[in-house]
Amino acid sequence: MYTHFSQFILWTNISIILFLRENHYEPEVMDPTVPFSRYSNFKITDNTVILVHGHQGSLHSEFNNLVKDAILFHQQPHNVIVVDWSREAGQGYTAARQSVPLVAHHLANFISWLETEARLIRSTLHLVGFNLGAHIVGQAGRRLDQGLGRVGRITGLDPADSRWGSDSGRLADSDAMYVEVIHTDITGPGSNGIRTAIGDINFFVNGGSNQPGCIGHVCNHNRAYEVFAASMSNSGLVGYPCSSDLQNTLNRCRGDPLHMGGLVLSKTGYVHLNCSKKYRVNTSGRWPY
Repeated sequence: MYTHFSQFILWTNISIILFLRENHYEPEVMDPTVPFSRYSNFKITDNTVILVHGHQGSLHSEFNNLVKDAILFHQQPHNVIVVDWSREAGQGYTAARQSVPLVAHHLANFISWLETEARLIRSTLHLVGFNLGAHIVGQAGRRLDQGLGRVGRITGLDPADSRWGSDSGRLADSDAMYVEVIHTDITGPGSNGIRTAIGDINFFVNGGSNQPGCIGHVCNHNRAYEVFAASMSNSGLVGYPCSSDLQNTLNRCRGDPLHMGGLVLSKTGYVHLNCSKKYRVNTSGRWPY
């Protein structure tokens, strides 16, 4: 038995659920305390995406349902794994925030278990987190990078800003080989998302706030996972590099376009060829944006 999971047995406040296209309506709960041979549905030859919801989220959150289905039905076959930490996420924000390191610890151990038991290749792994989930996947990636290499990609969907402004525990561009951040709710009192360009590439959708068709911060915030899900089938979601925040605000970003979202891991090479970290993406207010 993988020894990292001695603590997992004692802390059962998270569930890990595997979805495949063919078992979409009968997902499999993965328990690292039992032999991996039980999990016949996991496809060793397919890449893996892990989704982590945010504050007040759950397995059945729109974030999970929308992104999971977009990947399963509009991309090549993937193992899609959902981390449900709703028991902690359902508490007040302060308590949920304090749970982030522990959830990240267990996620990192789970990934290590997959590497050992399922021969998962770390460089092909894609972690996706929304709100507080973005900081969870960042910390998990950081825990894994102990001289053994980084995960392939992290996508942070409007990472939570409250009390993370300069916190060393927040998502960072060093947490994976490539870190992409989608910003949708970064301005105004009560905004949810972090405005700092913390990824290798940062897409500011419609400048990062005031999303078309939205009234209020919740809608703006949720637009991050909506456009990410839409990017699985809409190749028209592209950003243009911004040389300054003012250029982004005035919608005057120009240059070579870069596709936002998707699951392509090869964006890792693009980062080193381009000096801009900030991109503006203009969208409509209706699916597929």
